[in-house]
Amino acid sequence: MKRVLVIAAVIAAVLAIGGARAYFTAQTEVKDNVIRAGSVSMSVEPTSAALSIDPVAPGETITRSLDVNNTGALTLEVTTTAAKKAGYTDLWNALTCRVTHDGVEVYAGPMSAMRTAPVRISPDQKATLRYAVSLPAEAGNDLQGDYVRASLYIDAEQAR
Repeated sequence: MKRVLVIAAVIAAVLAIGGARAYFTAQTEVKDNVIRAGSVSMSVEPTSAALSIDPVAPGETITRSLDVNNTGALTLEVTTTAAKKAGYTDLWNALTCRVTHDGVEVYAGPMSAMRTAPVRISPDQKATLRYAVSLPAEAGNDLQGDYVRASLYIDAEQAR
């Protein structure tokens, strides 16, 4: 038993000496790290009356353009919708629209149901959207002299 105690004491002493050893270390600081959240911002040109047409005849298509500028720090996906604000519902329901970006169709159908596919715009870039508005050839005489006042809504969302 005495022998076991002596061996245990020797092992404890060796471990105590080994545990007291020091290791060299170093540390450095990397200063001034800034993390900033991105932003979603855009502007359009023209800012009003982008699709104003006077007059449009049955069977006629008139094209207008709208530039969307990404003024934020993140890539955007923009969509366009339209809403009738005043005027004749029959004319609104008769109008069709084809929207393209760089020659690629992003919407074709009734103006009243327009919701384009997303168009991707990088920061500090612009996208030109072309709106081809038509009054179908089969439009009747009952639409003569009618008008529609509408708003375009350009919605931007951070691209995923």
